Amino acid sequence: MNLSNEQLEQVNKACKGQQYVDVRAAVEIKNNAQGIKRDLLESPFVKKFEYGASNNGYWMYQHMVLQLEDCIDLLKVLFPLYALLFLFDHFCGHDKQGEDGLNIENMNRDYGGACPNA
Repeated sequence: MNLSNEQLEQVNKACKGQQYVDVRAAVEIKNNAQGIKRDLLESPFVKKFEYGASNNGYWMYQHMVLQLEDCIDLLKVLFPLYALLFLFDHFCGHDKQGEDGLNIENMNRDYGGACPNA
C-alpha cells in the first residue's frame, strides 16, 4: 500500500502518545521503555527483515503483534467505515504464551503442590 506523506501524517497524528497494547513487545523489539508508538515513516504492511543471529534476529510473535497493530491503526484512520479482518497462518505462534497461561512444562507431574501462579 503506497501512502502519501499526508496520509502518514494523518495516521501519526491520530496515534501520537498512544501506547502499544503489548507494551512488553514494544520494549523488547522497539527498545521503547514506555511502549509509546513512534511515528510511522513508511507503510507498515511490508517489513524488510534480515533474519539470522548476525542480522536482525528471528521473526517472532513480538514483531508480528507490533506490525499488526501499526497496520490496524493505519486502516482505522484512513478507512474508518470498514470492518477489518486479518487471517494468519501462525503456526510458530505456539511458541509465545501468556505468562499465566497453562503450560505442560510448568505443571506438577505428581499429586499435590502449589500452582505456579496461584
